[in-house]
Amino acid sequence: MATIAIRADGGSQIGMGHIMRTLVLAKELAKTNDVFYLCRIDKPLSGRYSYGIEKVKNEGFKVITIDENNVLGELERIQCDCLITDSYDVDEHYFTKTKELFKKTGYFDDMNLYHFDVDFIINQNINAEDLNYNTDKRTILFLGPGFALLRDEFRKSKIKKVNEVVKDILITLGGADFNNYTAKILQLIKELRYNFHVVVGPSFKYIDELSNYEKMNSNIKLHFNTNMKALMDRCDIAISACGSTLYELAACGVPALGLIIAENQKEIAKKMEQEKLIINLGPIDKLNKEKLVNTVEELCSDLNRREQMNYNQSIVIDKNGAEKLCKNIMVAIG
Repeated sequence: MATIAIRADGGSQIGMGHIMRTLVLAKELAKTNDVFYLCRIDKPLSGRYSYGIEKVKNEGFKVITIDENNVLGELERIQCDCLITDSYDVDEHYFTKTKELFKKTGYFDDMNLYHFDVDFIINQNINAEDLNYNTDKRTILFLGPGFALLRDEFRKSKIKKVNEVVKDILITLGGADFNNYTAKILQLIKELRYNFHVVVGPSFKYIDELSNYEKMNSNIKLHFNTNMKALMDRCDIAISACGSTLYELAACGVPALGLIIAENQKEIAKKMEQEKLIINLGPIDKLNKEKLVNTVEELCSDLNRREQMNYNQSIVIDKNGAEKLCKNIMVAIG
């Protein structure tokens, strides 16, 4: 049994993506290992980090907090066999230093920005194998949706049958949505005849504005702390940020319109559209009503396209990716 530390944060400004995907791996690793989290804190502790810490604790993992202004210094006091980092606030010095501190190190990557002095890299994204990683020969690469980190309920899911008539549309823009893009989407499409099911993440700050949309429009329903699998099974198509949720939608067979809400999502969205898994709506800050409404209506009226997307989704995702990744990491740790 190995002792494994996971370095990740989540919150109102960072979003919850790093926490959610590492939790899938953490639960798998914890079946045979001692796993704990290292999460940054500010003083006083704010929503910037508190939501992520609370989520990790609620999932049953120990959290050791570290000063956001002295991450590497704080890591010097940590004892573990392997450190796995999922954070964008890193650089080449971070990788070099942590390799000195820990026997084995790994990194969750999305964009391939550095020379990585780590033992393994995890990139579950569909474009991962297109990236030319600059690593040492000893670095093991776990790339592509063959290592998709799906939560338990999605690993067991079956691809849904495509309904001829679209009635229900899912809207999900992540766990934080600190720019309140959800409200923008509702403003653009509220007059359409469909039922809109809006996922309100744990770090949302603009709940009052979203609640007003629900009060004023009978076709809009907000979902708090919802069962995402059940909601995806209910909906005919989805409007989603181009993050990890796209892989969950694919596991369920829900045709999706993808919105780019962060820089690291651009190439993912492009590749997914090339593979005919989604329709790429582009950057959300450039989205207008005409484009969104027309694209929604076109997809809803095109049964053949929705069926083709549904089929493509069924063959791209490895639902056993988390188990496979865990086994490979244990080999890498030795």
